[in-house]
Amino acid sequence: MRSKIAIILAVLGLLVLGTGIGQRTIWLPPASLTASVPAGAKAAPLTVIGPDLLKTRDGQFTLTIKSAGPIQLAVGRVDDVTGWIGNAAHTQVGGANADFTSLASESKAGAETVPNPAGSDMWVSEEKATGEMSYTWQAPGHGDWALLLSSDGKAPAPTNISVTVDNKAGTPWAVPLMVLGSALLALAALLFLIAPRKPQTAAAAVGRRSAVRPADPATGSIEVEKIVAARKGPRAAGPATIAELKHAEKKTDAPGTDADATADGAPTSSPVVADATSALPLSLRADAPDVDSPENESADKGSTAKRPNDAPKATAAADARTAADAANGQKTGSEDEEPAKDPGAGESAQEAGSKKDAGPGDGPDAGNGSDAGNGSQATGEDVKPGKARNAAGSKKAAPKKKGGTSEFSATTTRTVASGVKMKARWGAALAAVLVAGSVGPAIADDSTTPAPTPSSTATAPATTGADATASAASSAPGFPNLLDSQVQRIATAVATAVAAGDNAKNAKELESRVAGMALEVRTANYKIRSNVPKQAAAEPVNATKLLAKVVTTTETWPRSAMIVTKGENNALPQLLTLVQESARENYKLIKATPLLPGQTFPTVDKEGTKAVALDDTSGLKMSPEAAIAALSDRLTKADSKFKDSFKDSVYVTSVLDLQKKIVADAKDASYVFSHKADNTSAVSMRTADGGAMVVVGYNFGIDATSNKDATLTVDDEAAVFTGGKETTKGFTLTYAEPVVMYIPPATGDAQITILSATRDLVGGTFK
Repeated sequence: MRSKIAIILAVLGLLVLGTGIGQRTIWLPPASLTASVPAGAKAAPLTVIGPDLLKTRDGQFTLTIKSAGPIQLAVGRVDDVTGWIGNAAHTQVGGANADFTSLASESKAGAETVPNPAGSDMWVSEEKATGEMSYTWQAPGHGDWALLLSSDGKAPAPTNISVTVDNKAGTPWAVPLMVLGSALLALAALLFLIAPRKPQTAAAAVGRRSAVRPADPATGSIEVEKIVAARKGPRAAGPATIAELKHAEKKTDAPGTDADATADGAPTSSPVVADATSALPLSLRADAPDVDSPENESADKGSTAKRPNDAPKATAAADARTAADAANGQKTGSEDEEPAKDPGAGESAQEAGSKKDAGPGDGPDAGNGSDAGNGSQATGEDVKPGKARNAAGSKKAAPKKKGGTSEFSATTTRTVASGVKMKARWGAALAAVLVAGSVGPAIADDSTTPAPTPSSTATAPATTGADATASAASSAPGFPNLLDSQVQRIATAVATAVAAGDNAKNAKELESRVAGMALEVRTANYKIRSNVPKQAAAEPVNATKLLAKVVTTTETWPRSAMIVTKGENNALPQLLTLVQESARENYKLIKATPLLPGQTFPTVDKEGTKAVALDDTSGLKMSPEAAIAALSDRLTKADSKFKDSFKDSVYVTSVLDLQKKIVADAKDASYVFSHKADNTSAVSMRTADGGAMVVVGYNFGIDATSNKDATLTVDDEAAVFTGGKETTKGFTLTYAEPVVMYIPPATGDAQITILSATRDLVGGTFK
């Protein structure tokens, strides 16, 4: 039966192993898949690859673009790309179909030509090539991203686009099948090895026993018959305890006793040993008389005559038990107890036969697996009292030697070794089955299924943290419009343009990167320096060292940002305010002011901050619009009602002192001072503590009127704008006055702080 099972397992193992190998060879799917834009897309100046495609396989893909001309690729946020495209015609490329063979595409009508998109501040990175481009996508940050393809804004943009990804249709069962097939083959081999030998017949077992102990020559019957006959006849009971055994020995050694005499009166060389049937179960020897009684002696003498009649039945029973033992492969008998002495030469046939069937300690066959198997005491089920009695008898007994070797030692050793080998085989088979059962299919971790938590107490904090993260994400202002790399690139471009204009004293060099009040200040400075050699240049603008940055998350335009830098030629850190008026324009410097001594730049969220409307009062001590008006009054009047709303500032003090001095020195003129804010160019951004930082430009005006046609004089710098140095009517001078202030949160008693401010002459006229 085991051989048949082994053959079935071997066939199954070969099939499973072959299937696993086939999955890695002939059935192995392709290593990659490629999807392309269908041919026939309408020509357009721009091609947009949206986030649907960029999120394919978590961005793990290679993009191949082919074109007959130049190829320009720009990476930007979806809102930035959409804003730059505007109403231009373009081809929108989406995700792949289910079998990853085709990419979705849609042509949208619009303007047929656009400015060249290369070089925009909104692009995180750009790539250029001719003919063919291979691009590996990697998201530069959080949020949705898109790719903008173009040639030069006029020629059609590339539409021959393909995406290649790794094929996820792998062979996850290949290795498990190979392992399982190998395990089945190994199990089949083990079953072949442990297949049992053919069971031996009772006759063969009896023949082996007869070869060891020859049949009784007097009766011609085999020892098995003697054993069975001895069980049925009267027998003497052995000593039940060690004390009885010693008592029996003393009686035997006493003079005048005939206990040592044999049937023919010849003395023996050892004390008489009780009948071997004492090792039989109590049920078979319950009616046996005591060993010292005369009835036992008489019964013993007549037992030989009774045995031949029962020999056939005894022989059949013994043969049945021997065959059963051989078939079951049992190892019976005692291996730990010593055999008793062999009966003497003068013992009767009854005693010799009964001792052969004795249990441990009762005869020379003790420990013989095949002999002891016939006695029930070998199984340890019936004869605990008999065992105790046999153990007591074995203390003095010793096996009979023939030529210095135990008579039955070879048979006993062979039986024990056979049992040990059989146990070892079954142990090996059980181990193989356990190993085969433990082999399971290798299953990849499912990223959509969370790992089991060790306990409910560990799950609760994790859930709380996830809720907190989701809450924080929902309240987050969004994604910053500029990454660090973009900020540094813009700062470098601005600093380069300003340096070029300063060196050439040419305002046209500034127009690409400077606008608003910053352009006005430098234009005036160039004009003054051209006429007044001693006039100092404007404060340099540097891209490094970059100390801080403020980037808004506004999705519409205009957008604003601020960077704080301090170059080697800057006495104080510079606050550079940048504005992007539209999607197709670059960021431009509108104000450059020094950080006032003793001031600290507020902390702003590094992941972007919200723009604050000028009339927004939520969470602020004062709205930006109201703070701008209050500062205008504070700079104009020494006794302003908003005096307590502002911290003491060196700049406010310097302005008030200047105005006071001008009035004090005026003898032939009257002066009027004004600080008018340009709210249209004001920028307000939220700080990390809930406050707001406001950047506004004031026009500081000095209006002088002559008294009684007195002559008024202006300095050389003002004369550049007025066209002369003297007037009898009066004059007006205009200074650009950019200011950066911090409005604290509504809670607390904090005051508005002037962080940065300066003034530069930008114009003047005579009345």
